[in-house]
Amino acid sequence: AATEPFGRFRTGDLVSRLVNDTEATLDLLVRGLTPPLVSVVTGGATVLFLTTVYAPGGPLLAAGLLLAGLAVPLAAAALGRGPGRRQAKARGELSTALVDTLHGAPDLVAYGAMDRQVERVNAADEELTRMARRDAAILGFGAGATALITGLTVWAALLLGVAAVEGGTLDAVSLAVLVLTTMAAFEIVAPLPAVAARLGAIRASGARLFRVVDTPAAVAPPTRTGLEPEGDPTVRIRDLRVRYGPDEPWALAGVDLEIPAGATVAVIGPSGAGKSTLASVLLRFRDPDGGRVELGGTDVTAYPADEVRAVVSGVPQDPHVFASTLRENLRLARPGAEDDELWAALRRARLADEVAAMPEGLDTPVGTHGLGLSGGMVQRLALARALLADPRVLVLDEPTAHLDPDTRDAVVDDLLAAAEGYSTLLITHDLTGLERVDRIYVVREGRVIQSGTYAELSREQGWFRNVSTR
Repeated sequence: AATEPFGRFRTGDLVSRLVNDTEATLDLLVRGLTPPLVSVVTGGATVLFLTTVYAPGGPLLAAGLLLAGLAVPLAAAALGRGPGRRQAKARGELSTALVDTLHGAPDLVAYGAMDRQVERVNAADEELTRMARRDAAILGFGAGATALITGLTVWAALLLGVAAVEGGTLDAVSLAVLVLTTMAAFEIVAPLPAVAARLGAIRASGARLFRVVDTPAAVAPPTRTGLEPEGDPTVRIRDLRVRYGPDEPWALAGVDLEIPAGATVAVIGPSGAGKSTLASVLLRFRDPDGGRVELGGTDVTAYPADEVRAVVSGVPQDPHVFASTLRENLRLARPGAEDDELWAALRRARLADEVAAMPEGLDTPVGTHGLGLSGGMVQRLALARALLADPRVLVLDEPTAHLDPDTRDAVVDDLLAAAEGYSTLLITHDLTGLERVDRIYVVREGRVIQSGTYAELSREQGWFRNVSTR
């Protein structure tokens, strides 16, 4: 549950926050705190030393160091505050645009939208470049002002020392010490303007990073442990209410349904009806705002999410396939699984024959995002992974959403066959295979508007009959 809030940020923006903004925040510790402390200690000691060499030289150096080490950094910080905030945001926008372009390249090309997306990337890059120029100008101002103050202070020390030598109050060696020490002392404060100029960007990066860290989890801490994995797998949902914000409409507005032990229940309805929200609650990715979700009579929201997911597993709408082998993708569900267990899961998911026909078998690389597999194979692989976890309840969330009709029919048959013996919830907007489920709930606008068997709903006037007869 600690990483669940990450899903609320766009991928590219999240990468920028966790990489670039983290590095910028670390700069505050390494470059933002150490140089000022060193400057104060070392500069103070140098001023005291010069005061012992030649009394007027100490105050002169102190004045120069205060101007170069305090006044110039304060001015640089003021100038960099606004550009720093905009630079952090622009960096996130560019990262997001690049990630969107790379991940969506096939669709962008297919729909002729690649040129517009490239323009978006170029615009983000131009904005970040403009901010970088502003940043460079501020850094240049700090370096130039420091050099000017250094030169004026050294000249003042030289003139003061020459006059003292001519007056007989200072010898030639002490004059050299006075001038060279004054010149070298400004190396102490030289990094400060650059650090101060970046304070705006560092603060903005820190704020962006902590917005991720401080995002409240959608799942409250558990109040008890010890959910019985071998208990009654009957699922009962009573008056379930969920919404994504205090002012948002209800995604689920009082849903009641039941999945008897070993039965297959389908929840259907149009897009936006709240079906996937129901899956999120069952898989403990978010808490209900009202009502109860019971497993064998026990409220699952009281238990740790990992304990619930050991009993309730499933196939998400877009299952993630890692750029590794089939074996390693399967072993995510059970790291110590032997090959015979992997093959058993593949057979139940109707994928064993295809894998056996591959030259490398279980060691076959699947490619980035599973590009080496067909859409139907990805769904079956995800099902095999879920079965390998040995759950009691299966949640199949839109498992055929991106498949062609022929593949869709075959996948539904295989999924329902593999789900026999489990308490299964099939979430779909498609009517394929629903004559094989035990009960159907029709959800629309967050409410159950119809429920019954396939035959009953086919005879009843309502949404199901209207859609099935089209």
